[in-house]
Amino acid sequence: MSAGAAATPLARLRDMVAARAQIDGRTDSAWPGLRYYRFSSPVRYDKTQTLAPGIVVVLQGRKHARLGTSTLVYDDMSCLVLSAETRCDGTVVEATPDQPYLAIHMDLPPDLLVKTLITLADAAPPSTAQAAPNYVAPVDARVLDAFTRLLPALDHAIDRATIAPLVVEEIIVRLLRSEAASAIRDAAAIKRSAARIHQAMQLIQEHFRRPLAIAELASAVAMSPSHFAHTFREVAGLAPMHFLRNTRLDAARVLLLAGGRRPGEVAALTGFDSAAHFTREFKRRYGAPPAQYASQLASSQPQST
Repeated sequence: MSAGAAATPLARLRDMVAARAQIDGRTDSAWPGLRYYRFSSPVRYDKTQTLAPGIVVVLQGRKHARLGTSTLVYDDMSCLVLSAETRCDGTVVEATPDQPYLAIHMDLPPDLLVKTLITLADAAPPSTAQAAPNYVAPVDARVLDAFTRLLPALDHAIDRATIAPLVVEEIIVRLLRSEAASAIRDAAAIKRSAARIHQAMQLIQEHFRRPLAIAELASAVAMSPSHFAHTFREVAGLAPMHFLRNTRLDAARVLLLAGGRRPGEVAALTGFDSAAHFTREFKRRYGAPPAQYASQLASSQPQST
């Protein structure tokens, strides 16, 4: 690789991910919802995953993803943007031991996504584009550059608490201001209902430790339950109960990584009705049972300062 190529954001980010994902498969970062992938040979996933709204940037190699009835192809010249919760079957089609498939995948926090949509709704020019729930777009060098600043910030506790949230917000703003996202950004439902959906998200984040029902949340924002559930999914890209579940899992992950608590205690503190339910949902999202996940992530992270 030439010195010029090494200076590009793509090359810098590829080197960072290669250093953090040293074994084949998935490696989670210290930031919730951000993980790295490495594969040294072509591989087809055996199970269908449910993916949250997010972005996948391939840094080396090539992949096919079957999302519903569509098959999208993306490589190191493009990224996959998931604007709604979706079922996905993936196949890595280009990877070798010398040049493994490398990718970074970040879930986009729905509350921050909606907050940004509200901010951009009036400033954005009208769009006649048809909304697509998932799309492949040319990778933006500014998004790559933001990731090269985000990953080092995750290595230290103070930077993770102060700098990382700002960079994540920058990445979301860059995506929502892109041409590919204009249909989502300008959706009529966003302009009509985003503020109320954001209010409901705040209620969930404040009260996730206790039982919450669609009817209660809908009433709090002056909507019927059916209209609320439909609009929440349309605006946020996932169902309200899925947002509640993910909020609980995010809080549980923080408690687990802090140490000193058993999974059953963490389940009770974060609103799950049983330890078994918590363990099942945690493994579905993070790929490992709670205690195993906490041990693996703690051992793979650099010492915080």
